[in-house]
Amino acid sequence: MRWIAVAGVGVLALLPVWWWLSREAPSPEPPVVSPGEPLAMDETVRMRWVDEETGEEDIWTVTKRDTTPEQRYSPPLPAPDPNAASHQPLESARTLNAMALESWKNGEIREAMTQLEAAIEADPDDPEIRTHYGRLLLLSMSYGDAREQLENAAQLNPDDPQVWLDLATLYQKTMALERSWEARGRAEALAEGREIRQDEMGFWVLDGNTIYP
Repeated sequence: MRWIAVAGVGVLALLPVWWWLSREAPSPEPPVVSPGEPLAMDETVRMRWVDEETGEEDIWTVTKRDTTPEQRYSPPLPAPDPNAASHQPLESARTLNAMALESWKNGEIREAMTQLEAAIEADPDDPEIRTHYGRLLLLSMSYGDAREQLENAAQLNPDDPQVWLDLATLYQKTMALERSWEARGRAEALAEGREIRQDEMGFWVLDGNTIYP
């Protein structure tokens, strides 16, 4: 019986070692990147947004969503919405939009996204709100979601050259180069000679425009 007791003690002594060796290794934290850094398709990262004035930062997890090949190359560019001209902006949605821009300006990106989503739900036909949300998604490299918002904005406000430049930026970043050139050409036709430049984040911007809050 003594050998059984000794064996039992030995097994008990080895249990902590067995638990340590058999436990699953903790999943590594996704890398932290800043807006504008290149990401692979469907790569998950922690996005860092730093307020230049205060130095405060906001970090959240995001997965880059690219467009599918069919979305990249399928023509044509968004067609104008014939009912867009008669739309009257909803004041409550514009208030949410203003709050979102203030959150964005303060580096509270997750809050800004939530407020813009609520504004779009309240007034889905407001091109200004969709443009702001599309730009923020584009900066966050959520390209598929950004495409939906910016193409809707172009349908609702087809006479705004900056909307087409936003789309040109998106298509360029997703390698839909033919569509990018077409959108850039549409913007140039509407810009009437105003200068178009590319900023440090890779956005095509019409001279005199401010696309960040």
